[in-house]
Amino acid sequence: MTRAELEALLERARNPTLVPGIYNYCLHRCGRCPFTNRCFAYLENQRRPSRVPDGELIDEAQGQAQATVDLIRALCEREGMNPTQICGEPGAAVDTERLRAAASAAERDPIYIASTSYEAAAYAVVDPLRQLSPFHEWPPDVADALDTISWNAGAICAKLYRALGSRSEVTDDDRSDPLQTDWNGSAKVARLAIAESLAAWDVLFVAGETPSDAPIRQRRSELEQMDEAIARRFPHAMAFVRPGFDEPEVAAGALTSAAPLALRRVRAPQRVTLRDKLARWWRRSFRR
Repeated sequence: MTRAELEALLERARNPTLVPGIYNYCLHRCGRCPFTNRCFAYLENQRRPSRVPDGELIDEAQGQAQATVDLIRALCEREGMNPTQICGEPGAAVDTERLRAAASAAERDPIYIASTSYEAAAYAVVDPLRQLSPFHEWPPDVADALDTISWNAGAICAKLYRALGSRSEVTDDDRSDPLQTDWNGSAKVARLAIAESLAAWDVLFVAGETPSDAPIRQRRSELEQMDEAIARRFPHAMAFVRPGFDEPEVAAGALTSAAPLALRRVRAPQRVTLRDKLARWWRRSFRR
């Protein structure tokens, strides 16, 4: 990356309307997202040429990883820092032992195994139905349900893999916030995807007048069981505050520069009691 390219990238990243790290805890359905104009990842992807063929996906990932290292090294040099303290010596091997152990633990985990099983079963149901679209026009709610189930089947796996792997890397002396952690954020997105998928399956069952004992209903039951298992494993996941999405003021347009895992506490709306309601009624009725 040239100096000019680095400066241009940093200038774009300094855009005050961006929500830092918002892309880490979403389902990447950009066409439905109200934050695309505040998402650095989306805006940068729009600047890039079209994606490489699937067969070159590994090469693309490796290229992006190397580009990230190059960017960090260039930024360090720009700021007068020693890049080897962060990136290591150029060409030095990354310590992959810990990463391999975390990946292996995630792949062996019963929750992740259940998610891959569900993914394959869900695709087996919805993909043939989606392929009929050129020949059969589905009602809008059914078409949307098919897209949601198909998209989220893979997203659930990916987010669970990240949550499990991230959690397994934590050491006993970790002092991070117990709520604003990457594993809680990833697990929350997985549970949100499950909730969307459960509703989508219900749409299909109603549209198809599916009998209560039909085997296809097992897919929904698998999701419910998976959701319960995630809730037990990550009991604080739903308390995680996703940048932008779970911040009403930011969603309404307020600027923010908080880091993705910075301590966040969204103030819960005050509960309106019966006494409050009666007091309001009294003021409206007798104090005009």
